[in-house]
Amino acid sequence: MHESSFGKRPTIVARFRRGGHAGTVRCYHGVTRRASESGFSALRGWERERTAGVAFPTIKCRVESTRPGYWSLLGWIQGVTQVFPGRPNPVRIVDRLPVYRRLDLPFATLGYEPAFFDAPAYNSRPAVDWRAALFLCTLPMLGAREAIEPLAGFTWGYRIAHPGADPDPYRLELATSPAWSTLRKLLIERHPKWTFDPRYQRPPLPRSPVSGSRTRGARGARGAS
Repeated sequence: MHESSFGKRPTIVARFRRGGHAGTVRCYHGVTRRASESGFSALRGWERERTAGVAFPTIKCRVESTRPGYWSLLGWIQGVTQVFPGRPNPVRIVDRLPVYRRLDLPFATLGYEPAFFDAPAYNSRPAVDWRAALFLCTLPMLGAREAIEPLAGFTWGYRIAHPGADPDPYRLELATSPAWSTLRKLLIERHPKWTFDPRYQRPPLPRSPVSGSRTRGARGARGAS
């Protein structure tokens, strides 16, 4: 299925390596035009929300691995930093489904060549600078002490300049090593039973850049912190 919030071509295509073999992530970046496009009616309590997420950026990533079987069991981890004017400290979270929070899982989603989807929705639209660092990672097979390794990462987000204003999206970009280091500190703090590899090397972009973002007027971003 291809949601109408996204262009037909991916915004970024990134290649990663694991076990000497390559894999590919196709990442789509767009803007929610209708709540139904992002499936908000699937969420309990949001069934009648007609404007949920409208004008906010949305993201979808697809994974293709060239290695068979268990090599393709992977997971997505996303950290979000929110800066509110007038508040002395930013709000940092490991972004997950509520059910995963009860299980102490750091992953937003996981599985065989797992896809990732996110569509922020601040219906009250407070003034905020919202930035996310998203990483495709290895999935430990034997226990939480097996290190989770980042394979490919992206940064994205938006800014609401004043209460009630429309979100101004940031460009989708490949994440840098400092973005993983910052997220790793948060992961160690919130999930001390798990192990996170400190190393991350940003994958190269394809020789021919892929365009197709539906986020008009997207701002530049140095990466999520």
